[in-house]
Amino acid sequence: MPNRPNESAWERQKSESPQAYEAFVTYRDLGAGRSTAKVGRQLGKSATLMERWSSAHGWVERARQYDNYLDGESRREAVKRVKEMTGRQIKIALQLQQKAIEALGALDLDAMSPKDIKEFIKTATELERTNRREEAQLDKAIVETTNKEAPASLANTIMDAYSRRMKGGNGNGD
Repeated sequence: MPNRPNESAWERQKSESPQAYEAFVTYRDLGAGRSTAKVGRQLGKSATLMERWSSAHGWVERARQYDNYLDGESRREAVKRVKEMTGRQIKIALQLQQKAIEALGALDLDAMSPKDIKEFIKTATELERTNRREEAQLDKAIVETTNKEAPASLANTIMDAYSRRMKGGNGNGD
């Protein structure tokens, strides 16, 4: 659709008048409920003129490409936020683990009751089981992704793994 190399489909086309481009921008920005009739009403132009400009300048395809571009940008931003969140949570988890290790080293084993020992073992076992389950789910997602004819995007893989983690975890996102 673009007339020049590196030109985005939703930019003004070489053969497009400023008025036709203004109408396209209005059409493009209407979103999922867009129509040439709505553009005509909004700009005070005839529906016939809007149909002619739409056909001549490929509004439907250009708007589709724009929507796809925005969707891709949203997904990239979501992946970026998930990565940042995961990085923060990992940093906090490592700091807490280090403090826990220090505290465990300072424990007086003779002062621990059998109930305390049982609780330590139970908690450690639950943590290991949860982490091994999440690791297996991630491995499964990676295998499924690599076995597909058209591999899923990195964003989809991350979001799928994150969704499984949230469903299988404690439900509060930690």
